Amino acid sequence: MTVIVDWDPLPQGGEEETVLIRYTTAMSRVYNNKQIELLAPAGTFEIFKELMHSSCDAVYCGGSQLNMRMIRKGYNLSREELREAVFLAREADKNIYITVNSLLDENELAEAEEYLIFLEEIGPDAIIIQDTAILSLINRLKLSIPLHASVMMNVHNTEMINVLEAHGIKRVVLSREMPLSEVKAIAKQTNVELEYFTHGDMCVAHGSLCYYSSYLFGMSSNRGRCLKPCRWPYTQPTQPQGASGHPFPLAVKDMNLYAHLWELLDAGVVSFKIEGRMRSKEFITGLVDTYGRAFDAFLADPLGQMRPESSAVEPFKKRDFSTGYAFGVPGLENINTRGEGTGDFYSTKKMFSTPTKEREVDAVQTEKLRARLLEIQRTLKPSPGQPGLSVRVNSIEQGRRVLKSGSGIRRIYLSSEPFAPVMPFTLSELDGFQKECRKSDITLFLAFPRMVTDSQFSLFRAYLAQKPSVDGFLLSNLGLFRLFEGEEYQLTCDSSMNIYNPQAAAFYEEAGAKGWTSSIELPAPSLIRLPTLAAAAGCTGEAELIYHGLPDVMYLDHDVSGRKADSWFLETEAGRLQIKRDYWNHYHLLPVKELTLMPLTDIFMKSGYDLLRLELQAYGPEETSSIMKAALTCMDHPEKGDLVLESLQAQSKGCTYGAYQY
Repeated sequence: MTVIVDWDPLPQGGEEETVLIRYTTAMSRVYNNKQIELLAPAGTFEIFKELMHSSCDAVYCGGSQLNMRMIRKGYNLSREELREAVFLAREADKNIYITVNSLLDENELAEAEEYLIFLEEIGPDAIIIQDTAILSLINRLKLSIPLHASVMMNVHNTEMINVLEAHGIKRVVLSREMPLSEVKAIAKQTNVELEYFTHGDMCVAHGSLCYYSSYLFGMSSNRGRCLKPCRWPYTQPTQPQGASGHPFPLAVKDMNLYAHLWELLDAGVVSFKIEGRMRSKEFITGLVDTYGRAFDAFLADPLGQMRPESSAVEPFKKRDFSTGYAFGVPGLENINTRGEGTGDFYSTKKMFSTPTKEREVDAVQTEKLRARLLEIQRTLKPSPGQPGLSVRVNSIEQGRRVLKSGSGIRRIYLSSEPFAPVMPFTLSELDGFQKECRKSDITLFLAFPRMVTDSQFSLFRAYLAQKPSVDGFLLSNLGLFRLFEGEEYQLTCDSSMNIYNPQAAAFYEEAGAKGWTSSIELPAPSLIRLPTLAAAAGCTGEAELIYHGLPDVMYLDHDVSGRKADSWFLETEAGRLQIKRDYWNHYHLLPVKELTLMPLTDIFMKSGYDLLRLELQAYGPEETSSIMKAALTCMDHPEKGDLVLESLQAQSKGCTYGAYQY
């Protein structure tokens, strides 16, 4: 290793001086015979070149297409710069990983093929992906480029890692919500490399399960276009103890594990990821070198340098620091309720968006959307079948009210993460309810929680051994397929799998699904084409979409109420949003207005979808009956969708097309 040693003042000034080490080749960092790396972000080629002389071991960056940082102009690297970046990384003996980590629209699949071939040619050490369509494309094109699973894949259990490994994934960026105790358990059960966020800006919601930006603006957080409604000023009608009562953003403190490098190493983390592809050159290089010096001091003297002085990272503080989920689920103290923080709270020194009301369905909007969809529908092969209704319910009691609504219902999804104070059902209760469903010729599915940890896997494995009386299961993540090897249950993919294109639908069917649900972030033109395109890609399972109801727009673990309340409200200038706590102590942020496609029922009845789902888990008994009546009327008389919705809106806070309208 060659180094250049300069004298430089301490970051905060002072009489002492410190040695600033600038590396011209990477250090080889090894802990207990295992290669480890400090992974740095580069938003521009200028930053990338500077990082080649820093103490990082690897750099991740994005090209000018198909990655999660396309929203800000002037960032990302051109193809020529990517090619040169790979060359420079080889010279500096550092690794380079290129992000291809956006969900792909149907129109981007051909572009993705060509781009992947280019990336294979220039030869980065890996690409970082989110969309399972990339796995299918890599396989079909017979490419050998190494693959890392992005944090946006929301990898949070061992079985998910096992499935991804079988599809060629060499490394996973673990869910930001995973404590190090779980990381350590996973590391003992897999040979896949584990990467963990170590420093930087974090999201309040679980990775890949925040849809509010799409719902409001058609700007998907899963496609790197988030306008961050979490950072609006929120208030609570009843303030938690210790809160001052002034508005606060639904934004968490910055991750800072500088003083806990040993705990990360002990857990089995091999790549220590610093967030910040939108940060300045001076900020990133300074922060990376600070971490590099701490790493090298620890590796040279593990006991004496186990706890580096945390003040070293204070100059890089943008808001207050936290250890996130590393040592357990953080509560209200991780939310910026008291206006904490130093420096600029927002990366760009301005709001990404201001409080904006959810756009209510009106006649003009409907006619514009109808005209677009009819034009598309004329190009598609007519669908011979007629879809039925599926309904997600919170309890067996609510399910029985659905049964009383009438014919036209094909399936009920019974939630295994019911909203409090409802408790899970017993096997005996489930058996009785399934018999009632069968009398009405309705299939009963059990819906898994949106997140399923390893301990929950063990619980559900024991539960399945008892042969619960259901016809199938609604799956929330890829790892759950491993529970059903050799079983005869019908499996379908929930909207939490973010199926955005036909290749992704085909991937899950190959994994064992007999049906799939389209993403609620899809704009209606893509939504209406998806069943036809999926069939052309070889899909034969049931296609399903969210038709009406209150879907989660954020899924989080933070108890913002400060008191573990069952249900409460957050208010902005744009409206009042409800938060529901479920049985597993996850929290579900619900939109102000109900998502609907009722005025367009006649079009979607002919679009190739087999099931139109009502998301009714958050509704009471009378609301459930009203919505069921409205939906069944629309199914029987699709031309009356406008009138039915008008009546329904009079009883609610209004309806919106959400992301479908964009």
